[in-house]
Amino acid sequence: MKNSNIKQIAFTAVMGIFLSACGGGSSSNNPPPVDKIKVPQCGSEVDMGKSNAKDVTGKTIKKVGNEAEVRIWHFQDGTKLACMISGEALIVNN
Repeated sequence: MKNSNIKQIAFTAVMGIFLSACGGGSSSNNPPPVDKIKVPQCGSEVDMGKSNAKDVTGKTIKKVGNEAEVRIWHFQDGTKLACMISGEALIVNN
């Protein structure tokens, strides 16, 4: 009887540890949170809006509504700057 209880306790402890390790990964139904930043409005016409442009290199721009118009500068070193001409958009970290 005593031997049976020890085996049952050991089995329960091992299963508890095993099951607590499961489910630690991310689920496709619950994607990890991402940072979202508004794309700034373009600056003055003198510099074609570039003064307020934000670095969006390696990031994704998501329009908010169909009216959004984004200006993007592509540089030879791979850098990209963006600002809003009209509407609203968000910069999403990948």
